[in-house]
Amino acid sequence: MKARLICFFLITCVLCGLTGHALGQGKDIVIKVDVTGNDRIERGVVTNAIKTKEKEVYDPDKIREDMKNVYKTGFFSDVQVDVKETPEGKVVTFVVVERPPVSEISLQGNKKIKTEDLKDKIKLKVGSVLNTEKIKETVDELKKHYASKNYYGAKVTYNIDYEEGYRAKVTFLIDESQKAYVRKITFTGNKHLKAGTLTDYMKTREKGILSWFTGSGTMDDEQLDEDRRNLVAFYADNGYVRATVGLPETTLSKDGKQIFITLPITEGNVYKIGSVELAGDSVVPEEQLRKLLKSKSGNTFKSSLLQQDVTSITDTSQDKGYAFADVNPLTSVDDDTSTINLTFETSKGPQVFINRINITGNLKTRDKVIRRELRLAEGDLFSAARLKESKRRLRNTTYFKESDLKLVKTDEPDKVNLDAVVEERPTGTISMGIGYSTYENVILTGSVSQENILGTGLKAYLMAAVSSINQMYDFSVVKPYIFDLDVTAALNLFNWTRVFDTYEYRSKGGAISLLRPITDNTRVGLKYGYNVTDVFNVTPDASAYVQSQAGTASTSSVTASIYYNTLNDLLNPTSGWIAETNLEVAGGPFGGDNKFIKPIARAGKYFPYRWDTAFFVRGTAGYVWPYGGTAVPIYQNFFVGGLSSVRGFRYGEAGPKDNTGEIVGGQGELYFNFEYIFPIYKPAGLRGVVFFDVGHGFNGSDWVTDIKTAAGFGIRWLSPMGPIRIELGFNLNPKEGEKRNVFDFMMGRAY
Repeated sequence: MKARLICFFLITCVLCGLTGHALGQGKDIVIKVDVTGNDRIERGVVTNAIKTKEKEVYDPDKIREDMKNVYKTGFFSDVQVDVKETPEGKVVTFVVVERPPVSEISLQGNKKIKTEDLKDKIKLKVGSVLNTEKIKETVDELKKHYASKNYYGAKVTYNIDYEEGYRAKVTFLIDESQKAYVRKITFTGNKHLKAGTLTDYMKTREKGILSWFTGSGTMDDEQLDEDRRNLVAFYADNGYVRATVGLPETTLSKDGKQIFITLPITEGNVYKIGSVELAGDSVVPEEQLRKLLKSKSGNTFKSSLLQQDVTSITDTSQDKGYAFADVNPLTSVDDDTSTINLTFETSKGPQVFINRINITGNLKTRDKVIRRELRLAEGDLFSAARLKESKRRLRNTTYFKESDLKLVKTDEPDKVNLDAVVEERPTGTISMGIGYSTYENVILTGSVSQENILGTGLKAYLMAAVSSINQMYDFSVVKPYIFDLDVTAALNLFNWTRVFDTYEYRSKGGAISLLRPITDNTRVGLKYGYNVTDVFNVTPDASAYVQSQAGTASTSSVTASIYYNTLNDLLNPTSGWIAETNLEVAGGPFGGDNKFIKPIARAGKYFPYRWDTAFFVRGTAGYVWPYGGTAVPIYQNFFVGGLSSVRGFRYGEAGPKDNTGEIVGGQGELYFNFEYIFPIYKPAGLRGVVFFDVGHGFNGSDWVTDIKTAAGFGIRWLSPMGPIRIELGFNLNPKEGEKRNVFDFMMGRAY
């Protein structure tokens, strides 16, 4: 009995202890979280900022952290917590005091940058609750904007005035300081690559003489980060695969006008290529693939060549119909021997065919106008090369602002859909303008054109230009795919008048031409032209040669042509070839008064360079021979000089003159153009050009003497009225009677 009493007593004590513990723990449970004091601010702003939740254990440390987080929202000037004990647990109430609403926002001290340009940087709004975090964010945005305008020393502070009626006025105080430009960029740790070479791979540049035009000298933090990545890539492309470029150190001069940038570099060793292996699915024999590879064992590793090899293998697989072939370049780096072993692992996937071609975005242009430019048709085996060519052809129609071809998988693994997505651009223009040339003085121009009539691809142009020297009226109609054949037909009618010092000539006529492609990049053409030209108003003091040209004569000719075009973009090319060869035969079986043979050849190539710039080189040669005992009429001579040949010279001035100094043209022409083209403002299609021209017009075999040279610069704009060229050329070796510089302006269609 005694033992039973002792056991009962112990059990009772244990149960009482457990019950007491449970009751004590219940009092530490948060049964409710409340918010009070908020009027304009939603309750959720507070509850989202806190970690204390209902039905969780009360934690004083968490409460203190919650108070800080609520205060950090910036909407409250004071935050307190009231904790009430209840039998069920704790009721936690966050007591907040809202900041006043903003009644007015103003800027003071900004004299060099307009208030309108700064408004979008302000993160506060009138009527909203005063938020100190938004104010600090605004200060940072204003500083960044000033830095983007070269005011790196600009200081921005703020002032809050509390008005009657519990409202606040916020004023941002700006001290603009002086503009600062990058004065010097230096590198540390670059032992093998020179500083001059490294700066070529940076867009951040030191301020130069032409900084007002090129924008050099501006520093941007995001651009500096990109420059660092470019430098690392450049080092990797020269074998320094472990090279690093540290964070830039920037120093502002005491007067706030100059910035000094230092970039720390760790180069490491040059790595060579060890073994080169091919693995995975092979679409073509390994020997054939190895011939494509530019990464060779023993050569210095270059990341750009590695990427080219990946592209080459991928294109080879995709050209065999494996649209989703994937090539994974695997690298094994051996730091002890400074070598990299390469493995190109190919996963070819299924061979696929084109299922459907879907066209979207063409509100005006007919589907067949788009389909006929595609080198892929429904049912065809997929080809990456033909897809790429289709994109180029679609872009070069010039009907579309944007165009793209996308592959879309279907439920069948061996079939894909091809989506042609286009965004049309306005193809019709009406324009009038006034230009000026140092040769022609004031030029009045006007044009009406439509390059996609009724969405059929039919093109029509009517142009006129009148000056004190020239009158030109030209009408053209071009019909691609006439009768749904892969043949382009064109009709041209013209009326030209040109005035020289001792004579004038007027030519009226027209031409009909056909053009047919023989490959994707090559076309052949045949043109028949007929015109009647009158040489008149010959002055008494004109040379005997000019006086012998007086009168009216007809020209009936046939011209055979070959065109070659691989330009990546017809309106704004940066890579590719453009070449043309013409052979015109007049008279003989074609009739007419004039009898001559006139071959002309020209070829140019664009070389893409960094930062969307390009070099362009072009050569032009031509000659005219008479036959049948006749002479070549003066208006069939080559008049070299001007915007289309050797700039820096007036029309025909870079060629022969008679004994009176009159421009009479030459039997031959030979000249070369060298250009460097760079973007000025990409969204508007505005580009700049620096050029050097050399060549001349000549007679007989005298093609190596009296060669003219010129250099200059200009602006090219793909305006809504059509392509515009404005260029100033300087004669590098002016002779008596020649202009030292010539300004030229032209508005018309790009080739």
